[in-house]
Amino acid sequence: MFTARRENSSQSRRVKQPWPKGKAFKILSLDGGGIRGYYTVEFLRHCEKRFLKPNENIADYFDLIAGTSTGGLIALGLGNNIPIDQIKKFYEDDGRVIFPPYPRSLLGKIRQTFNHFLKPKLSADKLEASLKEIFGLKLLGQSQTRLVIPSCLMPTTEIVVFKTDHHADYKNDWKTEAWKIARATSAAPTYLSGIEEDESGKVFVDGGIWANNPIMAAVIDALTSYDISVEQIHILSIGTGNPPYRLSKKAVFGGLFSWREVIKASMFLSTDNALAQAILLLGPEQVLRVEPAGKAADIELDDYDTAMILLPDAARNAADLNENGISQFFQVPVSRREFHYFNLVT
Repeated sequence: MFTARRENSSQSRRVKQPWPKGKAFKILSLDGGGIRGYYTVEFLRHCEKRFLKPNENIADYFDLIAGTSTGGLIALGLGNNIPIDQIKKFYEDDGRVIFPPYPRSLLGKIRQTFNHFLKPKLSADKLEASLKEIFGLKLLGQSQTRLVIPSCLMPTTEIVVFKTDHHADYKNDWKTEAWKIARATSAAPTYLSGIEEDESGKVFVDGGIWANNPIMAAVIDALTSYDISVEQIHILSIGTGNPPYRLSKKAVFGGLFSWREVIKASMFLSTDNALAQAILLLGPEQVLRVEPAGKAADIELDDYDTAMILLPDAARNAADLNENGISQFFQVPVSRREFHYFNLVT
């Protein structure tokens, strides 16, 4: 995995690749949210049933897919033409293993809370095993769709955006195994340990720390990689639930223990901020945002049981309410992406 991010960042403006004048550039943006990614999968499954022909995939209709954390996992699956029903099965079957049931007894709850203060709440080994099974030996560069997957590096606190080789400047990430990128973007602090790169010793952690909603990472990539205007960009943005986050006055004026909740609060704030920026830049008519509401919007990242109960209906309702707007993204399939390096060595 490429870790020399900061020192190898380009210091000059990226050369824009040609794009047909007036042709839309369609982006699918997928938020993070742990097991709440099941909402995204269910929503996309409804899209597939309603708008796609047999043997077509969701990715056939988007020029670029961006995904963070659980959204990054789904984006990698779509880019590699993994059927949406198989991704759904991953959440249902492997999700139960990755997100074990909450303890019912008082002693069990106390033990879990105490352990959570000392180490991550969930087993990274279980997640890694599941990711290796679903992605096998596939590389990022094998994705048939342009992908943008946020993560970050510690202890140097570097922003990371994994990208397919759809621009000549993107020389490194395409060589990385898809499962490792899925693991890197979904290493949520306090829930899962980061993934360490052997040579550098640097650790990748969840992209949700800075881009839980990857919509602006996608927009910036599109505008700097291609000769397009903001008027050509159209985005379907899928959230996983972002209810107003409240930090009590006592906590605000508290010390380090109280402010531990800021990690969670920052994810909510970054999600809202990114969406607002995209709407200001592109206009509300070019950004369609769907996300669960009510109780379905307020599910914990690891609450498998509640997610399985509430999210399917929430996804179906969103598909019903937004059917006309959603259909506009599935009128015409997109063209094949550029492969600047992968095809040269395979």
